[in-house]
Amino acid sequence: MLESGTSTVQPVIAQQRAVDLFLAGGNLRIDAYAGTGKTTTLRLLAGSKPGRGLYLAFNRAIAVEAQQRFPSHVKCATTHSVAYRGVRRKLGYPQWKLTESLTPNLILEAFRLPQTVSFHSGVVLEQRSYAAILRDGMKAFLQSSDKAPGSAHIPRYGMLETLSSGQFDSFATQAAEHLSYLWMAMLDRERGLPLGHDGYLKLWALSEPRAEVDYIMVDEAQDLSPVLLDVLNQSACQIVYVGDPYQQIYEWRGAVNAMQQVHTQHRCLLSQSFRFGPAIAAAASIVLRTLGARESLRGSAAIDSHIGRVRPDAILARSNAGVIANVLRCLAQNLRCAVSGGTKELERVLSDVQRVKQGQVAQSPELLGFQNWRDVMSFSAQPEGGGLRPLVNLVQEHGEARMLRALSVCESSEATAQVICSTAHRSKGREWNYVHLDRDFEAGFVRATQLPPAEVSRATASEARLLYVALTRAKLGVHLPRETAKRFGIRSTTNELLGRSAG
Repeated sequence: MLESGTSTVQPVIAQQRAVDLFLAGGNLRIDAYAGTGKTTTLRLLAGSKPGRGLYLAFNRAIAVEAQQRFPSHVKCATTHSVAYRGVRRKLGYPQWKLTESLTPNLILEAFRLPQTVSFHSGVVLEQRSYAAILRDGMKAFLQSSDKAPGSAHIPRYGMLETLSSGQFDSFATQAAEHLSYLWMAMLDRERGLPLGHDGYLKLWALSEPRAEVDYIMVDEAQDLSPVLLDVLNQSACQIVYVGDPYQQIYEWRGAVNAMQQVHTQHRCLLSQSFRFGPAIAAAASIVLRTLGARESLRGSAAIDSHIGRVRPDAILARSNAGVIANVLRCLAQNLRCAVSGGTKELERVLSDVQRVKQGQVAQSPELLGFQNWRDVMSFSAQPEGGGLRPLVNLVQEHGEARMLRALSVCESSEATAQVICSTAHRSKGREWNYVHLDRDFEAGFVRATQLPPAEVSRATASEARLLYVALTRAKLGVHLPRETAKRFGIRSTTNELLGRSAG
Protein backbone atom coordinates (compact mmCIF):
# COMPACT_ATOMS: atom_id res chain seq x y z
CA MET A 1 0.00 0.00 0.00
CA LEU A 2 1.07 3.60 -0.62
CA GLU A 3 0.67 6.23 2.09
CA SER A 4 -0.19 9.65 0.61
CA GLY A 5 -0.83 12.33 3.23
CA THR A 6 -3.78 11.03 5.22
CA SER A 7 -4.99 8.67 2.49
CA THR A 8 -3.91 5.17 1.60
CA VAL A 9 -3.82 3.94 -2.00
CA GLN A 10 -4.68 0.27 -2.34
CA PRO A 11 -3.37 -1.05 -5.67
CA VAL A 12 -5.66 -2.99 -7.98
CA ILE A 13 -4.39 -6.29 -9.39
CA ALA A 14 -2.83 -4.73 -12.51
CA GLN A 15 -1.07 -2.06 -10.46
CA GLN A 16 0.31 -4.66 -8.07
CA ARG A 17 1.63 -6.62 -11.04
CA ALA A 18 3.42 -3.46 -12.23
CA VAL A 19 5.00 -3.09 -8.78
CA ASP A 20 6.14 -6.72 -8.76
CA LEU A 21 7.72 -6.41 -12.21
CA PHE A 22 9.44 -3.17 -11.20
CA LEU A 23 10.92 -4.83 -8.11
CA ALA A 24 12.18 -7.72 -10.27
CA GLY A 25 14.58 -5.30 -12.00
CA GLY A 26 15.04 -4.56 -15.68
CA ASN A 27 13.22 -2.08 -17.89
CA LEU A 28 9.43 -2.06 -17.70
CA ARG A 29 6.78 -0.94 -20.19
CA ILE A 30 3.36 -0.10 -18.74
CA ASP A 31 0.61 0.39 -21.30
CA ALA A 32 -2.02 2.57 -19.61
CA TYR A 33 -5.35 3.10 -21.36
CA ALA A 34 -7.26 6.35 -20.85
CA GLY A 35 -8.12 7.12 -17.24
CA THR A 36 -6.52 3.99 -15.77
CA GLY A 37 -4.54 5.68 -12.99
CA LYS A 38 -1.03 5.73 -14.43
CA THR A 39 0.19 8.49 -12.11
CA THR A 40 -1.06 6.56 -9.08
CA THR A 41 0.72 3.48 -10.43
CA LEU A 42 3.99 5.40 -10.75
CA ARG A 43 3.66 6.59 -7.16
CA LEU A 44 3.15 2.99 -6.08
CA LEU A 45 6.33 2.00 -7.90
CA ALA A 46 8.28 4.89 -6.38
CA GLY A 47 7.14 3.95 -2.89
CA SER A 48 7.94 0.27 -3.31
CA LYS A 49 11.72 0.52 -2.94
CA PRO A 50 14.44 2.97 -1.92
CA GLY A 51 17.06 4.33 -4.24
CA ARG A 52 17.44 7.51 -6.24
CA GLY A 53 14.61 7.90 -8.71
CA LEU A 54 13.80 10.41 -11.44
CA TYR A 55 10.24 11.00 -12.65
CA LEU A 56 10.12 12.78 -16.03
CA ALA A 57 6.85 14.65 -16.51
CA PHE A 58 5.27 15.94 -19.71
CA ASN A 59 5.18 19.57 -18.50
CA ARG A 60 6.27 21.72 -15.57
CA ALA A 61 2.85 21.86 -13.87
CA ILE A 62 2.68 18.06 -13.69
CA ALA A 63 6.25 17.89 -12.38
CA VAL A 64 5.52 20.41 -9.60
CA GLU A 65 2.37 18.55 -8.54
CA ALA A 66 4.19 15.20 -8.65
CA GLN A 67 7.00 16.48 -6.42
CA GLN A 68 4.40 17.10 -3.71
CA ARG A 69 3.00 13.57 -4.02
CA PHE A 70 5.99 11.34 -4.74
CA PRO A 71 8.39 10.05 -2.07
CA SER A 72 11.30 12.36 -1.23
CA HIS A 73 13.87 10.02 -2.80
CA VAL A 74 12.30 10.60 -6.24
CA LYS A 75 13.13 13.82 -8.07
CA CYS A 76 10.31 15.08 -10.32
CA ALA A 77 11.24 17.22 -13.31
CA THR A 78 10.73 17.81 -17.01
CA THR A 79 13.34 16.63 -19.47
CA HIS A 80 13.96 20.24 -20.50
CA SER A 81 14.79 21.29 -16.93
CA VAL A 82 17.32 18.45 -16.63
CA ALA A 83 18.85 19.37 -19.99
CA TYR A 84 18.98 23.09 -19.16
CA ARG A 85 21.02 22.52 -16.01
CA GLY A 86 23.39 20.21 -17.85
CA VAL A 87 24.06 22.56 -20.77
CA ARG A 88 24.30 25.72 -18.66
CA ARG A 89 26.78 24.09 -16.28
CA LYS A 90 29.02 22.41 -18.87
CA LEU A 91 28.94 24.78 -21.85
CA GLY A 92 28.39 28.14 -20.17
CA TYR A 93 25.99 29.64 -22.70
CA PRO A 94 24.31 32.88 -21.54
CA GLN A 95 20.72 32.50 -20.40
CA TRP A 96 19.20 34.39 -23.33
CA LYS A 97 20.92 32.00 -25.74
CA LEU A 98 19.09 29.08 -24.14
CA THR A 99 15.64 30.52 -23.42
CA GLU A 100 14.79 32.97 -26.20
CA SER A 101 12.92 31.68 -29.27
CA LEU A 102 14.23 31.42 -32.81
CA THR A 103 11.95 33.52 -35.03
CA PRO A 104 11.79 34.26 -38.77
CA ASN A 105 12.74 37.88 -38.01
CA LEU A 106 15.94 36.79 -36.25
CA ILE A 107 16.81 34.53 -39.18
CA LEU A 108 16.29 37.42 -41.60
CA GLU A 109 18.55 39.69 -39.54
CA ALA A 110 21.28 37.05 -39.35
CA PHE A 111 21.38 36.05 -43.02
CA ARG A 112 20.15 39.12 -44.90
CA LEU A 113 18.04 37.12 -47.33
CA PRO A 114 16.97 38.86 -50.55
CA GLN A 115 13.36 39.99 -50.87
CA THR A 116 12.59 36.90 -52.95
CA VAL A 117 14.53 33.64 -52.76
CA SER A 118 14.73 31.55 -55.96
CA PHE A 119 15.54 27.83 -56.18
CA HIS A 120 16.72 25.46 -58.91
CA SER A 121 13.31 23.72 -58.80
CA GLY A 122 11.60 26.92 -59.95
CA VAL A 123 10.21 27.72 -56.51
CA VAL A 124 10.22 31.40 -55.62
CA LEU A 125 9.50 32.39 -52.01
CA GLU A 126 9.27 35.73 -50.29
CA GLN A 127 12.07 36.10 -47.72
CA ARG A 128 9.81 35.92 -44.65
CA SER A 129 8.08 32.77 -45.88
CA TYR A 130 11.42 31.08 -46.45
CA ALA A 131 12.67 32.15 -43.02
CA ALA A 132 9.58 30.49 -41.48
CA ILE A 133 10.38 27.28 -43.37
CA LEU A 134 13.95 27.32 -42.05
CA ARG A 135 12.67 27.86 -38.51
CA ASP A 136 10.33 24.87 -38.76
CA GLY A 137 12.99 22.77 -40.47
CA MET A 138 15.32 23.53 -37.56
CA LYS A 139 12.61 22.48 -35.12
CA ALA A 140 12.26 19.15 -36.95
CA PHE A 141 16.03 18.57 -36.78
CA LEU A 142 16.21 19.43 -33.08
CA GLN A 143 13.50 16.89 -32.26
CA SER A 144 15.09 14.16 -34.37
CA SER A 145 17.84 11.72 -33.39
CA ASP A 146 20.01 12.93 -36.29
CA LYS A 147 23.42 14.42 -35.59
CA ALA A 148 23.18 17.11 -38.27
CA PRO A 149 20.38 18.85 -40.21
CA GLY A 150 19.46 17.57 -43.66
CA SER A 151 16.82 17.63 -46.40
CA ALA A 152 14.58 15.21 -44.45
CA HIS A 153 13.93 17.98 -41.93
CA ILE A 154 12.51 20.49 -44.44
CA PRO A 155 8.74 20.75 -43.86
CA ARG A 156 6.23 20.38 -46.66
CA TYR A 157 3.18 22.55 -46.10
CA GLY A 158 1.35 25.48 -47.64
CA MET A 159 2.22 26.01 -51.31
CA LEU A 160 5.03 23.44 -51.00
CA GLU A 161 2.32 20.77 -51.11
CA THR A 162 1.56 21.83 -54.66
CA LEU A 163 5.05 20.77 -55.85
CA SER A 164 5.83 17.45 -57.49
CA SER A 165 8.03 15.04 -55.57
CA GLY A 166 11.02 15.90 -57.77
CA GLN A 167 10.51 19.64 -57.33
CA PHE A 168 10.22 19.36 -53.57
CA ASP A 169 13.30 17.11 -53.31
CA SER A 170 15.33 19.66 -55.25
CA PHE A 171 14.01 22.48 -53.04
CA ALA A 172 14.71 20.52 -49.83
CA THR A 173 18.29 19.76 -50.89
CA GLN A 174 19.06 23.45 -51.35
CA ALA A 175 17.23 24.49 -48.19
CA ALA A 176 19.15 21.89 -46.16
CA GLU A 177 22.41 23.73 -46.91
CA HIS A 178 20.95 26.88 -45.37
CA LEU A 179 19.69 24.83 -42.43
CA SER A 180 23.25 23.68 -41.73
CA TYR A 181 24.48 27.29 -41.75
CA LEU A 182 21.66 28.22 -39.39
CA TRP A 183 22.59 25.48 -36.89
CA MET A 184 26.25 26.60 -36.87
CA ALA A 185 25.15 30.17 -36.23
CA MET A 186 22.93 29.06 -33.35
CA LEU A 187 25.88 27.23 -31.75
CA ASP A 188 28.11 30.32 -32.04
CA ARG A 189 28.17 32.21 -28.73
CA GLU A 190 28.85 35.49 -30.52
CA ARG A 191 25.94 35.34 -32.95
CA GLY A 192 22.54 36.75 -32.02
CA LEU A 193 20.62 33.57 -32.80
CA PRO A 194 19.22 31.71 -29.78
CA LEU A 195 19.28 27.95 -29.35
CA GLY A 196 15.92 27.99 -27.59
CA HIS A 197 14.51 25.17 -25.47
CA ASP A 198 14.66 22.55 -28.22
CA GLY A 199 18.18 23.67 -29.07
CA TYR A 200 19.68 23.17 -25.62
CA LEU A 201 17.82 19.85 -25.35
CA LYS A 202 19.52 18.77 -28.58
CA LEU A 203 22.94 19.87 -27.31
CA TRP A 204 22.37 17.94 -24.09
CA ALA A 205 21.40 14.83 -26.06
CA LEU A 206 24.45 15.12 -28.32
CA SER A 207 26.67 15.20 -25.21
CA GLU A 208 25.51 11.62 -24.43
CA PRO A 209 24.43 12.34 -20.84
CA ARG A 210 24.43 9.61 -18.20
CA ALA A 211 21.77 9.43 -15.53
CA GLU A 212 23.06 9.58 -11.95
CA VAL A 213 20.01 7.79 -10.55
CA ASP A 214 18.97 4.19 -9.94
CA TYR A 215 15.83 4.35 -12.07
CA ILE A 216 13.88 6.69 -14.35
CA MET A 217 10.11 6.76 -14.76
CA VAL A 218 8.95 8.32 -18.03
CA ASP A 219 5.37 9.59 -18.15
CA GLU A 220 3.46 10.01 -21.44
CA ALA A 221 6.14 7.88 -23.06
CA GLN A 222 4.14 7.48 -26.27
CA ASP A 223 4.93 11.13 -27.07
CA LEU A 224 8.71 10.94 -26.72
CA SER A 225 10.57 12.62 -29.55
CA PRO A 226 13.35 10.65 -31.27
CA VAL A 227 16.01 12.80 -29.62
CA LEU A 228 14.76 11.88 -26.12
CA LEU A 229 14.21 8.25 -27.00
CA ASP A 230 17.83 8.07 -28.15
CA VAL A 231 19.07 9.45 -24.80
CA LEU A 232 16.98 6.96 -22.81
CA ASN A 233 18.10 4.04 -24.96
CA GLN A 234 21.69 4.81 -23.94
CA SER A 235 20.92 4.95 -20.21
CA ALA A 236 22.37 2.22 -18.01
CA CYS A 237 19.82 2.52 -15.18
CA GLN A 238 16.40 0.89 -14.94
CA ILE A 239 13.70 2.69 -16.97
CA VAL A 240 9.94 2.50 -16.64
CA TYR A 241 8.03 3.70 -19.72
CA VAL A 242 4.39 4.55 -18.99
CA GLY A 243 1.96 5.66 -21.65
CA ASP A 244 -0.77 4.74 -24.07
CA PRO A 245 0.43 3.85 -27.59
CA TYR A 246 -3.06 4.60 -28.88
CA GLN A 247 -2.89 8.19 -27.63
CA GLN A 248 0.11 9.00 -29.83
CA ILE A 249 -1.23 12.02 -31.75
CA TYR A 250 1.79 14.29 -32.19
CA GLU A 251 3.46 12.84 -35.30
CA TRP A 252 3.22 16.24 -36.97
CA ARG A 253 5.61 17.78 -34.42
CA GLY A 254 8.23 15.04 -34.42
CA ALA A 255 6.98 12.54 -31.85
CA VAL A 256 7.32 8.85 -32.59
CA ASN A 257 5.32 6.08 -30.97
CA ALA A 258 8.06 5.29 -28.51
CA MET A 259 5.97 2.66 -26.73
CA GLN A 260 6.38 0.52 -29.83
CA GLN A 261 10.12 1.15 -30.05
CA VAL A 262 11.43 0.68 -26.52
CA HIS A 263 13.14 -2.56 -25.50
CA THR A 264 12.08 -3.82 -22.06
CA GLN A 265 12.36 -7.03 -20.09
CA HIS A 266 8.83 -6.68 -18.70
CA ARG A 267 5.49 -5.39 -19.90
CA CYS A 268 2.04 -5.02 -18.32
CA LEU A 269 -1.30 -3.35 -19.08
CA LEU A 270 -3.60 -1.04 -17.11
CA SER A 271 -7.05 -1.47 -18.66
CA GLN A 272 -9.45 -0.53 -15.83
CA SER A 273 -10.53 3.09 -16.27
CA PHE A 274 -11.60 5.13 -13.26
CA ARG A 275 -12.73 8.11 -15.38
CA PHE A 276 -15.90 6.82 -17.06
CA GLY A 277 -18.40 4.00 -17.05
CA PRO A 278 -18.92 0.91 -19.26
CA ALA A 279 -20.73 2.68 -22.14
CA ILE A 280 -17.85 5.04 -22.98
CA ALA A 281 -15.33 2.26 -22.36
CA ALA A 282 -17.15 -0.01 -24.82
CA ALA A 283 -17.15 2.70 -27.52
CA ALA A 284 -13.44 3.37 -26.96
CA SER A 285 -12.72 -0.37 -27.14
CA ILE A 286 -14.32 -0.57 -30.58
CA VAL A 287 -11.92 2.12 -31.81
CA LEU A 288 -9.00 0.42 -30.07
CA ARG A 289 -9.70 -2.86 -31.84
CA THR A 290 -9.40 -1.16 -35.23
CA LEU A 291 -5.93 -0.06 -34.11
CA GLY A 292 -4.88 -3.60 -33.27
CA ALA A 293 -5.49 -3.61 -29.51
CA ARG A 294 -6.12 -7.09 -28.16
CA GLU A 295 -7.42 -6.07 -24.74
CA SER A 296 -10.58 -4.03 -24.18
CA LEU A 297 -10.81 -0.90 -22.04
CA ARG A 298 -13.02 -1.52 -19.01
CA GLY A 299 -15.15 1.22 -17.47
CA SER A 300 -15.98 1.75 -13.83
CA ALA A 301 -19.24 0.08 -12.83
CA ALA A 302 -19.75 2.86 -10.30
CA ILE A 303 -20.04 5.53 -13.03
CA ASP A 304 -23.21 5.80 -15.14
CA SER A 305 -21.95 7.03 -18.51
CA HIS A 306 -23.74 7.27 -21.86
CA ILE A 307 -23.24 7.69 -25.60
CA GLY A 308 -25.80 10.13 -26.97
CA ARG A 309 -26.89 13.75 -27.12
CA VAL A 310 -25.37 16.05 -24.49
CA ARG A 311 -25.36 19.63 -23.31
CA PRO A 312 -21.60 19.78 -23.42
CA ASP A 313 -19.07 21.18 -21.01
CA ALA A 314 -16.59 20.93 -23.89
CA ILE A 315 -16.85 20.77 -27.67
CA LEU A 316 -13.87 19.10 -29.30
CA ALA A 317 -12.96 19.50 -32.95
CA ARG A 318 -10.34 17.91 -35.12
CA SER A 319 -9.12 21.19 -36.62
CA ASN A 320 -8.71 24.87 -35.82
CA ALA A 321 -11.42 25.60 -38.37
CA GLY A 322 -13.75 23.34 -36.40
CA VAL A 323 -12.98 25.25 -33.20
CA ILE A 324 -13.81 28.56 -34.88
CA ALA A 325 -17.09 27.13 -36.20
CA ASN A 326 -18.01 25.93 -32.72
CA VAL A 327 -17.26 29.34 -31.22
CA LEU A 328 -19.68 30.88 -33.73
CA ARG A 329 -22.37 28.35 -32.83
CA CYS A 330 -21.96 28.95 -29.10
CA LEU A 331 -22.16 32.71 -29.47
CA ALA A 332 -25.27 32.36 -31.67
CA GLN A 333 -26.87 30.48 -28.73
CA ASN A 334 -25.75 33.17 -26.26
CA LEU A 335 -23.41 30.74 -24.53
CA ARG A 336 -20.27 32.08 -22.91
CA CYS A 337 -17.40 30.13 -24.41
CA ALA A 338 -13.64 29.96 -24.01
CA VAL A 339 -11.01 28.51 -26.33
CA SER A 340 -8.62 26.04 -24.71
CA GLY A 341 -5.15 27.54 -24.84
CA GLY A 342 -6.54 30.95 -25.80
CA THR A 343 -7.50 32.50 -29.13
CA LYS A 344 -4.06 33.73 -30.24
CA GLU A 345 -3.34 30.86 -32.65
CA LEU A 346 -6.77 31.10 -34.29
CA GLU A 347 -6.48 34.87 -34.63
CA ARG A 348 -3.09 34.42 -36.29
CA VAL A 349 -4.56 32.11 -38.94
CA LEU A 350 -7.47 34.46 -39.68
CA SER A 351 -5.17 37.49 -39.80
CA ASP A 352 -3.05 35.60 -42.31
CA VAL A 353 -6.18 35.03 -44.40
CA GLN A 354 -6.56 38.81 -44.54
CA ARG A 355 -2.91 39.22 -45.51
CA VAL A 356 -3.11 36.68 -48.34
CA LYS A 357 -6.25 38.37 -49.68
CA GLN A 358 -4.30 41.62 -49.75
CA GLY A 359 -1.36 40.02 -51.54
CA GLN A 360 0.83 40.03 -48.42
CA VAL A 361 2.91 37.27 -46.86
CA ALA A 362 1.42 34.75 -44.43
CA GLN A 363 3.47 32.88 -41.83
CA SER A 364 0.87 30.31 -40.79
CA PRO A 365 1.99 26.89 -42.09
CA GLU A 366 -1.43 26.35 -43.67
CA LEU A 367 -1.11 29.44 -45.88
CA LEU A 368 2.62 29.89 -46.23
CA GLY A 369 3.87 30.71 -49.73
CA PHE A 370 0.49 31.33 -51.37
CA GLN A 371 0.48 34.49 -53.45
CA ASN A 372 -3.26 35.19 -53.31
CA TRP A 373 -6.55 33.83 -52.00
CA ARG A 374 -7.52 32.48 -55.41
CA ASP A 375 -4.58 30.08 -55.28
CA VAL A 376 -5.61 28.94 -51.78
CA MET A 377 -9.16 28.24 -52.95
CA SER A 378 -7.94 26.38 -56.01
CA PHE A 379 -5.59 24.17 -54.00
CA SER A 380 -8.22 23.42 -51.33
CA ALA A 381 -10.49 22.00 -54.06
CA GLN A 382 -7.88 19.35 -54.94
CA PRO A 383 -7.63 16.03 -53.04
CA GLU A 384 -4.21 16.92 -51.57
CA GLY A 385 -5.59 20.27 -50.36
CA GLY A 386 -8.34 18.76 -48.24
CA GLY A 387 -6.74 19.97 -45.03
CA LEU A 388 -7.35 23.59 -46.09
CA ARG A 389 -10.94 23.02 -47.20
CA PRO A 390 -12.66 23.58 -43.82
CA LEU A 391 -10.87 26.91 -43.35
CA VAL A 392 -11.69 28.04 -46.89
CA ASN A 393 -15.35 27.06 -46.48
CA LEU A 394 -15.59 28.97 -43.19
CA VAL A 395 -14.02 32.08 -44.70
CA GLN A 396 -16.40 31.91 -47.66
CA GLU A 397 -19.43 31.49 -45.40
CA HIS A 398 -18.67 33.89 -42.55
CA GLY A 399 -15.73 36.07 -43.58
CA GLU A 400 -12.52 36.35 -41.60
CA ALA A 401 -13.49 39.75 -40.10
CA ARG A 402 -16.65 38.34 -38.51
CA MET A 403 -14.75 35.37 -37.12
CA LEU A 404 -12.06 37.60 -35.62
CA ARG A 405 -14.79 39.64 -33.91
CA ALA A 406 -16.30 36.43 -32.52
CA LEU A 407 -12.95 35.34 -31.08
CA SER A 408 -12.51 38.75 -29.47
CA VAL A 409 -15.60 38.26 -27.29
CA CYS A 410 -14.64 34.79 -26.04
CA GLU A 411 -14.06 34.44 -22.32
CA SER A 412 -10.44 34.97 -21.36
CA SER A 413 -10.77 32.43 -18.54
CA GLU A 414 -12.30 28.97 -18.73
CA ALA A 415 -13.66 29.54 -15.22
CA THR A 416 -16.24 32.04 -16.49
CA ALA A 417 -17.23 30.04 -19.59
CA GLN A 418 -20.22 27.74 -19.97
CA VAL A 419 -18.57 25.78 -22.78
CA ILE A 420 -14.93 25.09 -23.66
CA CYS A 421 -14.07 24.87 -27.38
CA SER A 422 -10.89 22.98 -28.15
CA THR A 423 -9.08 20.85 -30.65
CA ALA A 424 -8.70 17.19 -29.71
CA HIS A 425 -4.93 17.71 -29.57
CA ARG A 426 -5.24 20.41 -26.91
CA SER A 427 -7.74 18.34 -24.94
CA LYS A 428 -5.25 15.56 -24.28
CA GLY A 429 -4.72 15.01 -20.57
CA ARG A 430 -7.97 16.77 -19.66
CA GLU A 431 -11.49 15.57 -18.80
CA TRP A 432 -15.03 16.95 -18.59
CA ASN A 433 -18.38 15.50 -17.57
CA TYR A 434 -20.07 15.96 -20.95
CA VAL A 435 -18.28 16.22 -24.29
CA HIS A 436 -19.55 16.83 -27.84
CA LEU A 437 -17.34 15.76 -30.75
CA ASP A 438 -17.55 17.92 -33.85
CA ARG A 439 -18.55 16.53 -37.21
CA ASP A 440 -15.12 17.39 -38.64
CA PHE A 441 -13.82 14.13 -37.16
CA GLU A 442 -15.66 12.34 -39.96
CA ALA A 443 -14.13 14.70 -42.52
CA GLY A 444 -10.72 13.52 -41.33
CA PHE A 445 -11.59 9.87 -42.05
CA VAL A 446 -12.98 10.80 -45.48
CA ARG A 447 -9.78 12.66 -46.40
CA ALA A 448 -7.66 9.74 -45.21
CA THR A 449 -9.42 7.38 -47.63
CA GLN A 450 -8.75 9.79 -50.52
CA LEU A 451 -4.96 9.65 -50.11
CA PRO A 452 -2.69 7.47 -52.29
CA PRO A 453 -3.18 3.77 -51.41
CA ALA A 454 0.17 3.51 -49.63
CA GLU A 455 -0.82 6.28 -47.20
CA VAL A 456 -4.45 5.36 -46.42
CA SER A 457 -3.76 2.86 -43.63
CA ARG A 458 -1.37 5.14 -41.75
CA ALA A 459 -3.63 8.18 -42.07
CA THR A 460 -6.75 6.25 -41.02
CA ALA A 461 -4.96 4.92 -37.94
CA SER A 462 -3.88 8.47 -37.07
CA GLU A 463 -7.50 9.64 -37.27
CA ALA A 464 -8.67 6.71 -35.13
CA ARG A 465 -6.13 7.55 -32.41
CA LEU A 466 -7.33 11.15 -32.36
CA LEU A 467 -10.93 9.97 -32.05
CA TYR A 468 -9.99 7.65 -29.17
CA VAL A 469 -8.32 10.53 -27.31
CA ALA A 470 -11.32 12.81 -27.86
CA LEU A 471 -14.11 10.46 -26.80
CA THR A 472 -12.24 9.37 -23.65
CA ARG A 473 -12.13 12.98 -22.35
CA ALA A 474 -15.76 12.50 -21.22
CA LYS A 475 -16.70 11.11 -17.82
CA LEU A 476 -20.51 10.94 -17.98
CA GLY A 477 -21.63 11.46 -21.56
CA VAL A 478 -20.20 11.91 -25.06
CA HIS A 479 -21.81 12.70 -28.40
CA LEU A 480 -20.18 11.26 -31.53
CA PRO A 481 -20.80 12.57 -35.06
CA ARG A 482 -23.46 10.39 -36.67
CA GLU A 483 -21.36 9.23 -39.62
CA THR A 484 -18.34 8.51 -37.44
CA ALA A 485 -20.44 6.47 -35.01
CA LYS A 486 -21.86 4.57 -37.98
CA ARG A 487 -18.37 4.00 -39.41
CA PHE A 488 -17.30 2.20 -36.22
CA GLY A 489 -20.66 0.63 -35.40
CA ILE A 490 -21.01 2.61 -32.16
CA ARG A 491 -24.62 2.94 -31.02
CA SER A 492 -26.17 5.52 -28.73
CA THR A 493 -27.09 4.26 -25.29
CA THR A 494 -29.71 6.99 -24.68
CA ASN A 495 -31.88 9.34 -26.70
CA GLU A 496 -32.22 11.79 -23.82
CA LEU A 497 -30.39 15.10 -23.75
CA LEU A 498 -27.82 14.80 -20.97
CA GLY A 499 -25.70 17.42 -19.31
CA ARG A 500 -25.89 20.61 -17.36
CA SER A 501 -28.38 23.35 -18.10
CA ALA A 502 -27.46 25.60 -21.00
CA GLY A 503 -28.47 28.60 -18.90
